[in-house]
Amino acid sequence: MSEVIQAIFIRESEVRNTPKPHVVYKVEVHAAVRNWVVWKRYSEFYKLDSQFKTIFPKQATPVRLPPKSYFPSTFSDPEKIEERRRGLEAYLRTILSNRDDRWRLTEVWKEFLCIPVGRSLDGTSFYTSESWLDEFTTMSATAREIRSLINKKSTHMARNEISASHNCSVQAKKLLMKLSSRISNLESGLNGSGMSDGELRRRQDMLTSLKDEKDLLMKLASTGRQDQDLLYKSTSTSNNNSNNSNNAVRKSLLGENTGFYGEDQQQQQEYHQPTPVMKEQIGGRRAFGAAAVQRKKEQLAKETEITRGLDNDGLLIHQQQIMGDQDQQVQQFGSILARQKQLGISIGHELENQNQLLDELDGDVARTQTKLKFANKKLQKIK
Repeated sequence: MSEVIQAIFIRESEVRNTPKPHVVYKVEVHAAVRNWVVWKRYSEFYKLDSQFKTIFPKQATPVRLPPKSYFPSTFSDPEKIEERRRGLEAYLRTILSNRDDRWRLTEVWKEFLCIPVGRSLDGTSFYTSESWLDEFTTMSATAREIRSLINKKSTHMARNEISASHNCSVQAKKLLMKLSSRISNLESGLNGSGMSDGELRRRQDMLTSLKDEKDLLMKLASTGRQDQDLLYKSTSTSNNNSNNSNNAVRKSLLGENTGFYGEDQQQQQEYHQPTPVMKEQIGGRRAFGAAAVQRKKEQLAKETEITRGLDNDGLLIHQQQIMGDQDQQVQQFGSILARQKQLGISIGHELENQNQLLDELDGDVARTQTKLKFANKKLQKIK
């Protein structure tokens, strides 16, 4: 029993440089209970179409495959890549929606879309070397999204926003279920993959790191608050001197009148005498970065519910995580802008075609008017 495919989309294309520069197209397959993605080159589409012609020599496919382009090459022209993407999407979607299902019942169609038949969507037959890496990248992004949701949940709880906190918790657990199942697929995809020993060990290490991250996120999602030791993987120490040293550093960051690393007040004054501006600005609050030495009119970063419970290392990791989320958002915006650029190019191309059609129509109208005038003159002569 195979999956029932409900929709197919090709929304993106990507240029890859290994083993040599080429373009791949992202084929999104939507089934009844699950979705998956396969990356295909044009040559694979061409092979599929050739196999259809071999199997059904007297019956052509409902729509023709976009032709090859040699001079100039499609690879060097973004407009041609976009045009081919639309053509390939129309090719697959037309076969999917056609009343004649002979093409959809073939094994080559199922193998092309990696449709599971009587088994779960995993195994070595599903993943290629490139698609495994694509799936790993997707799952890593999912793990980052889960961590972001857990942080938002903690923020909403601190603000007593129960509904928003519950929504973040539900979304995080849904993504965790998805992450767990697809990590199992990745693990089974490494078995019998035919890769070299070094590459296999590297991918096993990558997968182990992702599994550890998943286990950590599951523990965080199951608790009502963020466990600091779990979130930052820090270990506590029972050494009293070390604890006193950490307390001294924290108090110094909070602006309290204690010595540096256990020094008394007199040693602190000898080590570093703060300026009047620093004394007035610190005021018993934590100074972030170089804020304590700014001008008097500048305000310090305020302590929040999240940062209040973090130590120095935790604060650094928290800031790095925020920067990582911002970088991810910038990448998403970049993808959106690239997509908008492609749409703009397509719209411009369509406008050029419409303008050309209008010019041809104007020429036809002018010729028709000339013929009508000539016919009217003949009618006047006959009268």
